[in-house]
Amino acid sequence: MSSVISKGGNVALGGGRLHVTVAPAGVDLSVLCVRDHGKVGDDSEFVFYNQPVSPDGAVRLTDGAICIDLPSVGAVTDRLVVAASVDNGVFGGIPLAVRITEDGGLAHDLPITGLSSETTVILGEVYRRANGWKLRNVAQGYASGLAGLATDFGISVDDEPAAQAIPPAAQAFPFPPAQMPPAPPPGRMPPQQPVMPPQPTAPQHPIAPPHPIAPPHPMARPQPTAPPHPMTPPHPVAPTQPAAPSQPTAPPQQIAPPPPPGVNFTKGAVTLTKNAPPVLLEKAPVIRLRVAWASGTDYEAYALVVLKTGEVVHVATFDAKDTPANPQYRDLVRHLGDRGRGHVRRGGGQTEEIIEVRFAPEIVAIVPVAYSAINNGTGSFFKYRVTLAIENGADQVAIPADQAKKSSWIFTCVPGIVYNRPEGVLIERLELYSKRFSEFRPAVSLQPDGRVEVRMDKGPINQYKADRS
Repeated sequence: MSSVISKGGNVALGGGRLHVTVAPAGVDLSVLCVRDHGKVGDDSEFVFYNQPVSPDGAVRLTDGAICIDLPSVGAVTDRLVVAASVDNGVFGGIPLAVRITEDGGLAHDLPITGLSSETTVILGEVYRRANGWKLRNVAQGYASGLAGLATDFGISVDDEPAAQAIPPAAQAFPFPPAQMPPAPPPGRMPPQQPVMPPQPTAPQHPIAPPHPIAPPHPMARPQPTAPPHPMTPPHPVAPTQPAAPSQPTAPPQQIAPPPPPGVNFTKGAVTLTKNAPPVLLEKAPVIRLRVAWASGTDYEAYALVVLKTGEVVHVATFDAKDTPANPQYRDLVRHLGDRGRGHVRRGGGQTEEIIEVRFAPEIVAIVPVAYSAINNGTGSFFKYRVTLAIENGADQVAIPADQAKKSSWIFTCVPGIVYNRPEGVLIERLELYSKRFSEFRPAVSLQPDGRVEVRMDKGPINQYKADRS
């Protein structure tokens, strides 16, 4: 037996379990657990694809449907707002069929009409009334999307980090052209261009003892009083021609004379903080890109492999639109799968994913990406101390996500670029973030001068919203 509830209409519910389905498939469902003041209590009370269970366990998002156990709804929740959203297109061209089924088989159909350019719509709400529950057909659209809906109900939707404001043409190298050194000839680096020159506003980074496996603490800060270790090149090379003059910098603090001219590799464990210049790591037969985070959440790592031909290969264990899952590129770049994953709810320790690289001349660069997957829940790159470490077996360069804002709705971060150069592995910090609620991958392109441009949210959309664990 079923009933039709027109827009604005309501009906009393039996107070048991509800099952909410929406057709067509591909529409994302969400529920806001709203309190009597008209807002959620905190971000955890927004149930959506990245956070599929409410704090009281009464609302669950499974297999594209919503299950609500009304007797289990916490006393602080006054009403449950059920919404739908789309990533592509608008609801004006999508006929929605909404059905809410109660225990015993009684069903209620909600006609959703009058939509045009909206990308998010409140379908209905389940609310308390006289010690019972009622259902109302709302059918209210939001042209501002899921972010607009979340903001209206008190969800903390932070502004995008400043790194996102970098113009597209400058994203690959976030330094003014006058400060960027010319590319050195194969096998050589200019003697006056140290690998880690100090910036006028930032102290020299200390170099910790080598730690070949575990990445340094993602929130670690360089100690201003610790001088760097001298870095001696492993092989002398012929003197270089004088390089173009660069911007003057403060003299580095040293405990020994500078090394003789030659290739100057980063040694030990180094952390690239904000505004740090690129560094050079000695090339080994195998280079590992390790994305690590605090347990209690779930991130995914994947890599965009830039080839000399300009082609970009996605190495990922899950699909994006028109981009099927591909865990490796030939025998050169390989995703090793989940490594040491912790418990999503209880947390504890560090978890990580590793991408293994064997650099060949056909590879120009690797752009590693960290992605917040379905089990992430409320949290952020900042909260879970996400970091990228690049390792050659003896030395390590780490890029922490220490500039991330405390937003639960930013799902993608590009920590940096790893270039394949004749003289070594050149590592540049970027720390770029996607737009709020965006599921689109970054797009990367090879420029004529050999640089790689990164444009956030311009690649294919991820197909990883369902919990398939």
